[in-house]
Amino acid sequence: MEKDRYRFFVAAEDQAAAGRASQALADTLRELDPVLDVERQKADAATMDLGTIVNVIATSGATLAIAQGVAGWLRARKGASITIEVDGSAGSVKAVVAGVDAEAAVRIAEIIRS
Repeated sequence: MEKDRYRFFVAAEDQAAAGRASQALADTLRELDPVLDVERQKADAATMDLGTIVNVIATSGATLAIAQGVAGWLRARKGASITIEVDGSAGSVKAVVAGVDAEAAVRIAEIIRS
């Protein structure tokens, strides 16, 4: 079974908000069927927080489900922005998504995958 790796960098108006948003994103993505593993990572090893980077390992057909999960997460967090890195078998892709509606986020994720 092929696996894709996604990395989400979450930014918000302050570090506490970014931490809460990262946890919510990790929880949202963890509930999706094609997602195999989700973990948070620190952007700065010197900090005490759990980190604002969310690493996801999913089956190779998981892009649409993940895009819908991210869209739902964005709907609830108008002030958050997210940078998405995809490391699939075809290579790496990076996109920054901020201040867009949920439908646009889904379209962006579909474009990234294709």
